[in-house]
Amino acid sequence: METVLWARDRVSLLNTISNVSMELPSEPAAELALSLLSRIEQFNMHLSEVDAHIKSLRTLCKRKAKTPEEGNGLVLKWSSKLVVKATEALNLFLSEVSETKKQSDFMTPQSGSRTKGTQTKSPSVSAPDIMQQAVTAVFTVGSIVIVSPTVGLQGLIPLLHTIITSESNNEPRLRRLSATTVTFKVVAPSLYVQSWATMAKICIADDKTAKRYIPLFVQELERSDLAALRNNIMVAMADFCVRYTALVDGYIPRITKSLRDQCEVVRRQTFILLSRLLQRDYVKWRGVLFLRFLLSLVDDSKKITHLADFLFSTILKAKAPLLAYNSFIEAIYVLNGYQARSSSDPANELFAIKGMDEKSKSKRMHIYVALLKQMAPEHLLATSAKLCAEILAAACDGLLNIDNATGQAVLQDALQILACKEMRIQANTTSDTAEMDEEPVADGPGAATSAAALALKGRIITQVAKKNLIQMAIPIFIELKRLLESQNSPLTGCLMDCLLSLLKDYKNEIDEILVADKQLQKELLYDMKKYEEAAKAAAKGNKGKNVVEERCKSVLRDVNQCKATPPLSAMSLPKVKGHFTGQSGAGPSRPASVLDSVRRKQSFESDDES
Repeated sequence: METVLWARDRVSLLNTISNVSMELPSEPAAELALSLLSRIEQFNMHLSEVDAHIKSLRTLCKRKAKTPEEGNGLVLKWSSKLVVKATEALNLFLSEVSETKKQSDFMTPQSGSRTKGTQTKSPSVSAPDIMQQAVTAVFTVGSIVIVSPTVGLQGLIPLLHTIITSESNNEPRLRRLSATTVTFKVVAPSLYVQSWATMAKICIADDKTAKRYIPLFVQELERSDLAALRNNIMVAMADFCVRYTALVDGYIPRITKSLRDQCEVVRRQTFILLSRLLQRDYVKWRGVLFLRFLLSLVDDSKKITHLADFLFSTILKAKAPLLAYNSFIEAIYVLNGYQARSSSDPANELFAIKGMDEKSKSKRMHIYVALLKQMAPEHLLATSAKLCAEILAAACDGLLNIDNATGQAVLQDALQILACKEMRIQANTTSDTAEMDEEPVADGPGAATSAAALALKGRIITQVAKKNLIQMAIPIFIELKRLLESQNSPLTGCLMDCLLSLLKDYKNEIDEILVADKQLQKELLYDMKKYEEAAKAAAKGNKGKNVVEERCKSVLRDVNQCKATPPLSAMSLPKVKGHFTGQSGAGPSRPASVLDSVRRKQSFESDDES
């Protein structure tokens, strides 16, 4: 901890030097630059100090130069010198590891007792100073690339390639083709992670290198078991998406897998980075991207769910208002993992909430409700028609297989969506929503005309909804009910509940609406009657309970002469005089058991007399 604080103080001091270096004379500036350069070449600083040293050195070089071109030339000169030094330090460590590996591979058990001074070294613990120097050297190269993108790296990139591909090279199918069999993720994990970060900075500066190594970044993001490395690569992929949009666009479905990462930090980082890219139009809301974002609404992390709620309810609703409507039906199939409708990508299993248990159904309904809240009334009306045509009618025609659990879950979700309150369209709600979308109008005849137009629009939508229910939905419901009854399906009850919710506002018109199925008409009327009786009984019970409470309070007020009833601790309790105790209380005391028996006897006698 003290080392970190000390390094932070040095960074602050270096930043101050960098800020005031433009005021230094030429000779002191040159001496300070030379001192900073020699300090960096040792590669023994804390990583947080390296960036500050390089930035200060760049500023001093520009201060020393007479023209900007001369300053850039000085920066490139010392940058190249540092890259050469870093390459030598990294080569030294790789040679040490390779030699140690050869000794451990070819040494026989009898030759373990070597001559003095030539003892065998373990790759994981050999020359820790050399390993730390290599880590600092690699980090330094990454900082140099940022301030001097044109610096030559021809000798360093192959070394970094050896380190970052050592994990794949140790797979059985590649081991024979590889020049090294050392897994640097095991031997030097800090160097392994830092090499990926430096390679990412090199790719940002050089597009040819980026085209070669971006597929490796995506592959490592998918398979790495180091959360810190996955997080770093995710940040790098976001930068690649800005710098090489067309090149990264094809990898977006694979990148979005990180939204279901085991580590909460990686999931949150992925969500934030992709959201920013979407807002800036580097990534488009199309394909599986929107559907995979939906599961963030029910993430185990509260921080991620809050971010997702804000994204869907505020940003996305304004930027792409039709996205929820256009993707709603597909979302039902994807969330249930119905393979016949969704793509056969195995990654889709990560973004499915399968099952008909209460927890899974609750999560899916939470997502559906969040999408329905983004829709305008006319889109709710169209979504209702699409649910009937593409799911309920598909089940009747055999296009949706309801013999398995997945198909049943899709059908059950559709029925519950049609019955939920967010799906109901009312005229006043329509008018309010339309008012929010319209520009404010000043008071006067124009305002009255606008309000009348909105009210008319609401009535029209309500009439169209009723017409669609009678002409389109009800025939499908009747056919689906017959199918479910013939299969003795447990979804029959869910269908009846949905119909009850849809038709409870049209009780007086049920005879006309259900003229094609008299039996269904009788069942619904019976269910509605029972529902109303249960509601009245519940209301009456609550009312009777309130009456009893008021009467008790009134009696207590009368007894206490309109004063509040005091608590039990404040009441004075009567004192009971025992038969064995004298008037003055000076008589001999009796055991407690004897007194208790007397009191019980008196209570029994009083009960008999009464």
